Amino acid sequence: MTQSEKTYKHMIGEDLELLNFKELQCLEKKIKLSVRKIHSRKEKMLLEHIRSLKVKEKSLTVENANLVNKEKSLTVENANLAKRIEKSRTQHFNIDIMEGVTNDLETQQDPPQTDLNLVLS
Repeated sequence: MTQSEKTYKHMIGEDLELLNFKELQCLEKKIKLSVRKIHSRKEKMLLEHIRSLKVKEKSLTVENANLVNKEKSLTVENANLAKRIEKSRTQHFNIDIMEGVTNDLETQQDPPQTDLNLVLS
């Protein structure tokens, strides 16, 4: 077994019975230092992730506000289009009624006149 394999086993808590008190203290000190480094790195990563999430939150908040404004604008535009369509339907209805009246008037022509000559004697 190589020295690095032995060190690894000691670091994970195996084969500790081979170590004397001073070696165990040294191992403990190294492990505590390693744990502090690990915690420090982990904390740094979490802070970076939190910053990243805050940036994303801000971006999504802006995007949401833009979408709310767009929705409001489309609602107003939709209402205006509905009014225009209703107005257009009313105008077409009035035109259709007028065309019907005109057609009725055209079909109600005076009956043909015949010449009637009366002679008085």
